[in-house]
Amino acid sequence: MENIQTSNTFEEKSQKMTLKGFYQGLPMRSAPRYDFITEVARRCKVTEQTVRNWVLYGMKPQQHIHVEVLCELTGISEEDLWKD
Repeated sequence: MENIQTSNTFEEKSQKMTLKGFYQGLPMRSAPRYDFITEVARRCKVTEQTVRNWVLYGMKPQQHIHVEVLCELTGISEEDLWKD
């Protein structure tokens, strides 16, 4: 385990760690469901809430290209995307 004194100091600048610096140094979270929602939203150029509506509430995209993106990312055929 690192020495707390060392881990709270920027070695190259010899400055003490700030709260902001500590926070920015933390690893980004990785949650598969969140990552999926954000990737679909990014590729379809829609909001994350829109993707959640498609995934959780059975709403279907208005543009067919969005359905194609969902099929590509999930490997699920278009016919099976919204079967109950």
